[in-house]
Amino acid sequence: MLQQLTIEEFLEELAARKPTPGGGSVAALSGALAAGLVCMAAEFSGNKDVSGQARTLMNTLTDLVDRDAKAFASRDLREATRVPLETAKHSYEVLKLAAALLETCNPRVITDIGVAAKMAESAVTGAMLNVEVNLVSIRDEDFKQEVLKEAEEFSCPDSLANMIVSNIEARLR
Repeated sequence: MLQQLTIEEFLEELAARKPTPGGGSVAALSGALAAGLVCMAAEFSGNKDVSGQARTLMNTLTDLVDRDAKAFASRDLREATRVPLETAKHSYEVLKLAAALLETCNPRVITDIGVAAKMAESAVTGAMLNVEVNLVSIRDEDFKQEVLKEAEEFSCPDSLANMIVSNIEARLR
């Protein structure tokens, strides 16, 4: 299981000439890292609710690292589409948590929220690239429309991430 590897081992697997892990697993890991940062910032800010939600998302996204590799290996295009769609959805939830925490966070961890926002944005965007590449090969138009409709909610992660970063930069001046 990829999630059981050390960072060095994961990077070696990633760099090897193998199909997995690939971009989908990296997107899920990026989302999990973002969730971990939001959790830490929430802990330092005394916000147990956000901390708990972020930890749950971190665990879910960590599981998606392995699920993505398995979905790709299965050659089931629907599953290989659903898994990164889940990654994008959960990573966008991390981004929303980062935004919610911004107003009440401990000022010493405000830049961690900015890093989390950009990592979550990257996770959403990367996961959606995998969704889109798989949709090209799927002929079921109803399935495609269902996926695209679900993805509308998190189709512009850059606006929210940029708002968070702009807010942080304004506070640092």
